[in-house]
Amino acid sequence: MAEDDRLAAYIGRAMAQGVSKQALRSQLQAEGWTARETDAALAGWSDSTGPAGAIPRPVRSAAARDALFYALLFVAFGMVAGHVIALLFAQIDSHLADPASRSGGSSGGARWSMAALIVFAPTFWLLDRADRRSLDADPARRHGTVRRWLSSLALLIAAITLLSDALWLIYTFLEGMVTSRFLGKSLAVAAMAALVLGYFRQDRGRLPAAAGLLGLVVLVLGATYASIGGPARGRLEARDAARLSDLNALSWDLRTCLRDKPALPETIDPLSCADHPETLTAMASDIRYQRLSDKEFSLCVSVEDPKTTRRDSVTLSGNEACMSLSVD
Repeated sequence: MAEDDRLAAYIGRAMAQGVSKQALRSQLQAEGWTARETDAALAGWSDSTGPAGAIPRPVRSAAARDALFYALLFVAFGMVAGHVIALLFAQIDSHLADPASRSGGSSGGARWSMAALIVFAPTFWLLDRADRRSLDADPARRHGTVRRWLSSLALLIAAITLLSDALWLIYTFLEGMVTSRFLGKSLAVAAMAALVLGYFRQDRGRLPAAAGLLGLVVLVLGATYASIGGPARGRLEARDAARLSDLNALSWDLRTCLRDKPALPETIDPLSCADHPETLTAMASDIRYQRLSDKEFSLCVSVEDPKTTRRDSVTLSGNEACMSLSVD
């Protein structure tokens, strides 16, 4: 039997025996029931009695509303925590170089995380503030079923994350593969797991953890904006991505076009060999052909920002991105 049902049954029996609501209120509060819980339970019974005893009043459940509220709070917290970690990882990758990793690439993922934080961080702040005010007015809400289940789920996820982080750190250390970048990411995960544990613990106030999370949001948003720029930088990266896409498409078309020739021509317009010119952008006309030998050639294009250009498919020399190719 649920606690509310046990309390209602007790009040019904006591009132049927003639115990007043005032006396019941004093008894229940002396046993640890909050004033809000006591008043809500007593409001479910009429002051008059019928032939069968105390007459119950209809009580409208707020369980569905609480479930919606706490589910939204849980999701907002998860979105904020997840995208803060994503941006922290991006900052670590940017400032702690790893020679074994690929360099360059679009900042689209970081911009998506920035957009998510701009939406969900204020949402989380408003929901958290509303929840704290509700708890101040009714401490019994802390023991609500939905709230306790979602909090326990968050604590479980945080505990598993913290243990997994420690396991992976020790394993990597024993393998001799610990780098400053790895340590930075491991510490970021551990710090976020600690914030989750601090926020969802039932026996502690949640304001410091919430303030810490929101403070992290401000820091990572500022640092990320400073490093990847705004809309103008995004348009620049999109233009460079289009140039590299055209370069890659024309490299295949040109190899097919020149395959049967006894020797490569000294000059050729790469667009003349395009199989599907309608899929190329206007910047494809900037791609330049250079003959290297009878069977080898290169295609080059100028990029606006070499730092964000992926180097796994092209060779960069200054602002020139080139592909060296051969034909059979």
